[in-house]
Formats: sequence, C-alpha cells, structure tokens
Amino acid sequence: MYTRFLQMLKRPENIFLFFCLLGGLLLVFINPPFQGFDETEHFYKIYGFSQGTLNYKKITSYTDGTLLFEKPKTFTAQIVPLSIVQLAAQSKLLNPYIGPDRIIHAPQKISIKNVQELAKIPLNKQYKTIAIHMIPSYTVFSYLPHTFAMIIMNSFDVPPVFMIFILRLCSLFLYTGLMYIAIKITPVKKNIFLFFAIAPLSLYIASIINTDHLVAGVAFILTAYTLKLKNDYVSDRAKRISIKELLIFFALIFFLCVCKFAYFPMILLYFAIPKNCFESNKKRVFTFILIFLACSLWITGFVAYTIQIFSGTFSYYCHNALRAIVSIFQHPTGFICCLLKTTAVDFIEYIQRAVSDFGVSDTNVNPLIIWGYFALLIANAVFGDKNAKDTEYNLDLQNKIIFAVIIVLVYILALTADYITFTLDGSGLIAGFKGRYLLPVLPLFLFLFDNSRLKPLKINLYTVTMVYSLIFMLCFIFTLINRYYLI
Repeated sequence: MYTRFLQMLKRPENIFLFFCLLGGLLLVFINPPFQGFDETEHFYKIYGFSQGTLNYKKITSYTDGTLLFEKPKTFTAQIVPLSIVQLAAQSKLLNPYIGPDRIIHAPQKISIKNVQELAKIPLNKQYKTIAIHMIPSYTVFSYLPHTFAMIIMNSFDVPPVFMIFILRLCSLFLYTGLMYIAIKITPVKKNIFLFFAIAPLSLYIASIINTDHLVAGVAFILTAYTLKLKNDYVSDRAKRISIKELLIFFALIFFLCVCKFAYFPMILLYFAIPKNCFESNKKRVFTFILIFLACSLWITGFVAYTIQIFSGTFSYYCHNALRAIVSIFQHPTGFICCLLKTTAVDFIEYIQRAVSDFGVSDTNVNPLIIWGYFALLIANAVFGDKNAKDTEYNLDLQNKIIFAVIIVLVYILALTADYITFTLDGSGLIAGFKGRYLLPVLPLFLFLFDNSRLKPLKINLYTVTMVYSLIFMLCFIFTLINRYYLI
C-alpha cells in the first residue's frame, strides 16, 4: 500500500491535490473572518443572490456608517442580518481604516478565544439591516456553489462565522477541482501548472470568499486544453479538430469572459492550435470570428448594463465611468503615458504580489523569498521538467509571440478597467490593480522561457522547487499568523 501511495504521488495532479488540501485547509481556518480580499463585499453579494437579489439595493443617507457627509449621497447596499454586519464591523478592527486625511485606528490583533467568541454570535436573521458597500460587478455564475450553500445555511440559521468558513471551503473545493483538471489534462508543462497552482497566493485566494480562484482555475484549464489540442496534432498530424473540441474551447473562453472580461485576450490561444488541425483556413478564421463576436457581444452588453445600474450611486474612489471611457479616446496619448507611468512605478510590486499577498496587502513575506521562487520557476521553464513529452513539444516562436501578446493585452485591459473604475491616486497613477490579476496568465509567461532542447541540469530542479514551495508556504502561514494573532 505504501508503494502504491508513492506511485500516486509521482503524478503532478496528485501532488497538487495533497498540497492544495493541506495548505488550503490551514488557510481557511487560520485566516480570521472577513480578512480576505474584499471578502465582506463578496459575502454580501452571495447573501443577496441567495435571497433572489440579482443586483443591489439603494439607500440615500448623510453617512455610510463610518464617515459623515455634508450632503446626502446614494449608496449601493444590501439587506442582510444585523449579526453579519456586526461581525464585519468587528473584523474591520484588524485592519487600518484610512480616512481622507488620517488613520482612524491602528490595526489590531485577535486571539483564538476572540474567534471562539465570534463563533457564538447567532444569525438571528429576523433582525435585518441595510449594509452599505460597493458590490462587485459579478453575475451569479461566479458564485453558484456559494449561493447554494448560503441558501441551505440560511435555512438552518447557521451562525455567521461558520457561514464564512463553509463558503471558504466552497472556494477551496472548487479551486481544487478546477486546477486538478487543468494539471491532469495538459500533456506537457505539468510542473509549470503545478508550481503556480500551489503558490502561496494561489492557495490563499482558494481559501477565501472571492471569485479569483474561479477565474484562475478556468484560465488554467483553457491554457491546458489548448496545449492538449496542440499535442494531439503533434502526436497525429492527420488529426482534425472536432466540433465538440471547438465547443469546449468556446465554452471555456466564454465562461472566463462571464467571470472577468479582462481575460478576453486569452481568446488568442485559439491561434496556438496548429492551423493544419482545421479542414481549411477559411473554416479556421470563420470559427474564430464566431467565438470572438459571441464573447464581444457579452462583454459589451455587460459593461453597458453595469454602467447603467451604477449610475447615480456614490463611490469612495470611482469617477464617472462613461466619462473616463470617452477621455481615453479623446486623449489617447495621455492615457498611454498614464499606463506607462503606472507600470514603471508599480510593476515590480505587481509581480511580487502575483504569488504572495494577503489581507489588505499591508504585510507580506520577505521579497527575497518571492524572487527565489520565481528564479526556480524560470529555471524549470528553461531546462524542462520530468515529462518526457516536453522534449518533443518545444514551443515555437509563433506560440511565444501569441503568449506574449495575450499577457500584454490582459495587463493593459485590466489596468484600463481599473482606470475606468477607480480615480487616479495622488501621484497620477492608476489605482486598484492587484498582482493577483496576473495569476491566470503566469503559466504563459513561463512558457516564454521554454527551451526543452537544452539538457537538464544535474540537480533535480523539480524536487528543489517542491521543497522550496513547502518552505515558502510555511513562511507565508507564519507571517499570516504573526500579522493577525496575539502570540
């Protein structure tokens, strides 16, 4: 039985399963309530969906519950049990609240006893209040498992703290399933997928209430499926792509756009599939146009709907979205300069926080640990991995150009979306962009270093990277505990 267990662990997807469930479960319960990225807002959104609310409520008031305004403002809000708002308010004390010109309070720490006391807060769903918050522009499709779980928990009056942990488990299990599929179906580059899937930030977003884990999982599957289609042609040059395979590709890219339209440029993975897989170049182009139009129509409709439903509501950091879109076309040079300036100042931080980040990004592991991880990943990409197929599956220049274009376009589109959504910060930089937004395209970034024809190094890079990944995760968990807990 021991020998069989060791044989199972030789498969990258099984190693991922072990690391993900072990690290993910620790992070689910170690991370204090509502300390994930925008976890409170996502929780309110899920609760609204479970009650049949597809967008949000509105309230006009002189206060948002924290700040007092000279004139009344219309806020987006959600009707939720009072106990959940009380829990969210107590959880906010763990983070510094930065007002317009001062820090209202310094970050606090929590103890295990405090968490146990929070767990005793009953739901009392008959006592409700309206909670003001910026509701993310996501559809119910991004929260299906969470919404079903919320409906059941609400029926049984599950205490709010337990709701948080159960919803986090929904995120973890969904992420685990998606990444397992991605690593399993890709015929090559399995270790690249594995190392990014078990990076601390990846497991962190998989263990909180959000949508980033779903986006990363679908993007990884789309990339893996593209590699599979390409590999099928390498193995059998007489093979032609089937309608079923095209429908799967379309379903993946369309759902990715439904989850987050900034990853629409990943549609260009279509051209990484060898053109000889198609019966004719005419059919190849025609099929791409159909997929492109379907995704474009969805994105256009969704953006227009979002602008319309948020019109007239107050935001702490947004300006007029429609006006921002118009200004991009009226002053393209100024917008490009803004993109370049933001990139020059913040890009290094974006890269660091693409594999390690938590909470409100006020604490993280030592940057040297992060850059050491990237160095090992690049070494794995350059010198190949233990998969023998990689030696006969060298990515050509055309593939690398496609991958590079996708990365650049995703980055620009995500920054543009933040420019439209957020105001510029005091130094004229685009605010709101997070390093985790790069995670879905990081495998493509490593593929740019692919050179499987080089002889492998004498050291076992795979083993070294796995050990380093474990050390990285332990450092991440320790830093998280030290940040939030009284020890």
